[in-house]
Amino acid sequence: MADPVNIIIPAWNQIAYSQQCIRTILDHTPPETYRLILVDNGSTDGTGAFFDAVPGAEVIHLPENRGFAAAVNEGIRRVTSGHVLLLNNDTLLPPGWLAQLRAVLDEMPDAGMAGPVSNHVSGSQQIETPPFTSLDDLTAFAEARAREYAGHRRETARLVGFCLLIRDQVIQEIGLFDEQYGIGNFEDDDYCIRVLRAGWRLIIAEDAFVFHYGGRTFAALSPNANDYRQLMARNEALFLAKFQPLPHERISEALHARRLAETAARHLNEGNLRQAIETGLAAIQCWRAEWRALDVLAQAMDQLGDTGRADQLRKQAEAARTFLERSPLPPAASDIPHHDLKD
Repeated sequence: MADPVNIIIPAWNQIAYSQQCIRTILDHTPPETYRLILVDNGSTDGTGAFFDAVPGAEVIHLPENRGFAAAVNEGIRRVTSGHVLLLNNDTLLPPGWLAQLRAVLDEMPDAGMAGPVSNHVSGSQQIETPPFTSLDDLTAFAEARAREYAGHRRETARLVGFCLLIRDQVIQEIGLFDEQYGIGNFEDDDYCIRVLRAGWRLIIAEDAFVFHYGGRTFAALSPNANDYRQLMARNEALFLAKFQPLPHERISEALHARRLAETAARHLNEGNLRQAIETGLAAIQCWRAEWRALDVLAQAMDQLGDTGRADQLRKQAEAARTFLERSPLPPAASDIPHHDLKD
């Protein structure tokens, strides 16, 4: 039998949300498939005592709120085997949620992390949902989606830490979360880039839905929206200075274009010229600055004897690469070198 997944839930106050979250875990998740590690981040509303009363849970009590990264790191240090799942305390878990996420890692050896879709999350995990008036509504929606999207996977450049399954080998290779982000925000982006640069893929399980209230801890910490914006700006600056990320490390369309360019290069090397051209065109239609795809197309034009167009594409590839090296943040569409292969 596979090792249980280590579910780490950090919380600072907001006991009512923690109670709902943990109740749905207990009710909807086979007990042999997980282990609960609960981190009380200096709560003052009885959260610590509630955590102590959860059957079978390992509880960590921190004397003060040290932020999301520090709290989950304390949980990760208690893990001896098995994958790790980070979970916000303001989530609700329908039946089948953990098995659907775990299936991604079981089926895809190069998937380093997996996440669900949700009603309240930034980025490409967000989906449209009907209004939920009860847990039964939520469960019915999740079960219908699981049937409709069974086995559907989507690669992404970014997964959000509200519900994030991390392969055990990734934890061993990448290590802990960076605690310089303080209370929170961008520590999950930081981890995603480290995982991507180590050669792993980030995957959205389209058949896994997790409900997320969203932002409960930050709302309780500071109801002033300006304080939140200042925290976001500070942490974004730290993140950008640390990584200087390229578009394919932040934007899913750019990552998809990179994967297509790699496939186009394989087709070209195998002598499949038509497939190389079609896949290269798909790449640059997805992300116009994908210079690798432009380079593949240039090589394909050489093989077809169209040296004029090959030279043009090669110049565009070099211009795109130079632009991205000079300005690694996502460029405006008007700044990207233009190409035309309609004929």
